[in-house]
Amino acid sequence: MRLAQLTDLHLPIPTAPKAGELFGKRLLGYLSWKRNREFLHRLDPLERIVADCGRAAPALTVISGDLINISLEAEFTSAFQWLEKNFDPSETVFCPGNHDAYVETPWPSGLGLLSPFMVGERSGEPSIRAPQGPGDFPYVRTIGRISVVLANSSPPTLPGLATGRLGLNQIDEIGRKLSELGSVGQCRILVLHHPPTERVEPRRKALDDRKALRAAVMEAGVELVLHGHTHRPVWSSIETRNGPRPVVGGGSASHPTGHGKYRPARYNLFSIEGDAASGWHIDVEARELDPASGEVNTAERRTLLSPRK
Repeated sequence: MRLAQLTDLHLPIPTAPKAGELFGKRLLGYLSWKRNREFLHRLDPLERIVADCGRAAPALTVISGDLINISLEAEFTSAFQWLEKNFDPSETVFCPGNHDAYVETPWPSGLGLLSPFMVGERSGEPSIRAPQGPGDFPYVRTIGRISVVLANSSPPTLPGLATGRLGLNQIDEIGRKLSELGSVGQCRILVLHHPPTERVEPRRKALDDRKALRAAVMEAGVELVLHGHTHRPVWSSIETRNGPRPVVGGGSASHPTGHGKYRPARYNLFSIEGDAASGWHIDVEARELDPASGEVNTAERRTLLSPRK
């Protein structure tokens, strides 16, 4: 099966905010957008990435957060329209990033508008449904032998902070779901916005309870962990009772060029084969924009997990 990961899209702010919408952290974020971010995240490279992803025809596309920038109601409305135009919600899942929860926003006019792309199995319920609020996570989307567990690591934070937090209840449920899925032989993929590993981001951007999450994953097991947030590719690992398992952080899908430690717009395309009895084999192809030609090409290939290793 093929699975695609896009992250940190940062769609353009569709209209100039009203004066009453710009206060506190949101004002600082808007100034940052106008001075810098709107030049670092562009729609044209993102559209080229999305078109290439469509041609690859993954069975499931995962968007690991930061669709928008400062959590304006107009941003959520525009983001939903963009998602609906480019992706099928039956084949696409999303988890929130810190910019999607930039400030406290009413659920119905905020993240709730994106609910069709967060439909899945939730704790103790036999059917799939959309979330009822920001605390209604994690959820699971299953396709064949692959189950994706999506978490919300992004509560609103104070100005100057982009930290993440899952909370003990969500971590306990992540561990329970991973254990349950492992017991029936599923290939388990955990997705969240913030990196679960150490020394990836500075303190003000880190996942506060990453040690508790790693302890839960150590006990329950997992085959692959995906995250965003860094805007650059990250290749790491997490320890489980069955040995280390790959952790992949995606580069931003909307960079027009590479700059410093970052790369031009890219996404990850995973190929997953095998089963629990013989072992899972996971390869990844990083597809990246060539700013000169405007084409999207293979930037690198890696084998992340193999029973033959």
